[in-house]
Amino acid sequence: MQEESIVDVARTLKPLIVEQRNAGEKRARLMPEVVEAVGKAGFFRLFAPQEVGGLEVSLTDAFAATVEISSADPAVGWYMVNSMGACMMSAKLPEEQRNTLFAEPDRNFGFSAVALARAKPTEGGFLLNGSWPVVTGCEDSKWCALMGMATDGEGIRMLNGRPDVRFFLVPTAELKISQTWQNAAAMRGTGSNQADAENLFVPDVMAVSPADELVINRPVFRTSGIVTLPIFAAVAIGVLKGALESATTEIKAKVSSMTGKALKDQVETQIAVADADAAMRAILAGCLAATRQVDARFAVDEALSDEEKAAVYASGFYAGDVARQVISNLYTKGSRAAFMQGHALERSLANIHAIISAIDARRSLHHASGGILLGNKPTEPGW
Repeated sequence: MQEESIVDVARTLKPLIVEQRNAGEKRARLMPEVVEAVGKAGFFRLFAPQEVGGLEVSLTDAFAATVEISSADPAVGWYMVNSMGACMMSAKLPEEQRNTLFAEPDRNFGFSAVALARAKPTEGGFLLNGSWPVVTGCEDSKWCALMGMATDGEGIRMLNGRPDVRFFLVPTAELKISQTWQNAAAMRGTGSNQADAENLFVPDVMAVSPADELVINRPVFRTSGIVTLPIFAAVAIGVLKGALESATTEIKAKVSSMTGKALKDQVETQIAVADADAAMRAILAGCLAATRQVDARFAVDEALSDEEKAAVYASGFYAGDVARQVISNLYTKGSRAAFMQGHALERSLANIHAIISAIDARRSLHHASGGILLGNKPTEPGW
C-alpha cells in the first residue's frame, strides 16, 4: 500500500471484481472473496482515522479510486461509499469505542440516512425502534450507522431549533435483517436488505449528533459532507466508464442486421461513442479539479470558501446527471442485444438511474450551490 497509490490498487482489483460480478448479482450480495479483497486493501476505511488503521487518503485519490472500482462493479463502490459515514463519525468517539468499531478493520459498514426510526431517551442512552428499508451490505458488516430521531414526551426532540437527528452506531448482530433485495432490478449486488430494531439499547456515546465535538480534530473530519457526498458522483462516473468500455467492445464486433453495415462504421454510433468518451473525461476532470482544491485547503488546514464548496457539490450533481443522459444514449445506439436482461448496457442503465435516485435526496445542495455562485448566503443545513 505504501508503494502503490490507492488508484493503482483499485485497478489491480478490477479483474477479480469483474469475474465475480455476475455471481454477486445472482446472489443479491457481493461475493465473499470480493468483500475480503476490497476490505483488505483498505477501501472500506478510506476516511477512517489513522489511529484505527484508516488510510485518510486525499479526496482526489478516493474519488479516482472509486471511479475505477465502480467501473468494474458499482455495487462494490456502493459498499465503499456507504462505509464512509461510520468512518467519519468515528472521529467523534472516545478511543475505547472507536477501537471497538474497528476491531475488525477490514469490514464494511452498513448505513442508512433515512430517519424513520425513533429513539427514546433512557438511562445511559436510547431505546431505538424502527425500520430502515435499504441498508447496503448489512449482512457483510459488523456495525451499522443508522439515522433516527430522538424523542421526548411530546414527540420529536428539538436541538438548536431543529429535530434531534442522530446516527446510531449499532452491532449488526443486534438487528433483524430481512431478505428484501432478491428481486431488485438495479444494484442487485449491494445486498441492500431491510434492517429493523426493537427496543435496541444504544449508549449515549454511540448516538452521534452533528453537534458533537470532534475527538480527532483534523480538516477531513470537520467537513465530512464535502468529503463523502461527492464520492457518490464517482460511482456514477464509474458506471459510465464501465458502460462505455462495454459498448465499444461490443460495437467493434457487431454488424447491423438491418443495414448490413458494421456498427462501428455507422455515423450515429460513432458520434454517440465520441460524445460519451468526451462527456466522461469532461465530468471526471471537472470533479477532480474541485476535489484538488479541497485537498489543497486541507493540506494547510484552511477553511473552504462557500464558492469552493459550491464547486464540489455542483460538479458532483452535474456529473451524475450527465452520466445518466449519456448511458441512456449509449443504450439506444448500441446493438439490440442491450435490450436483453443481464446485458452490460441494460445493467448500466438500471444502475445509473438507481444511483441518481439516491443522490437526489440531497438535490437541495445542487440548488444551493447555484445560489452561492449568484451571491446568496448559504441557508442549507450542514453547508
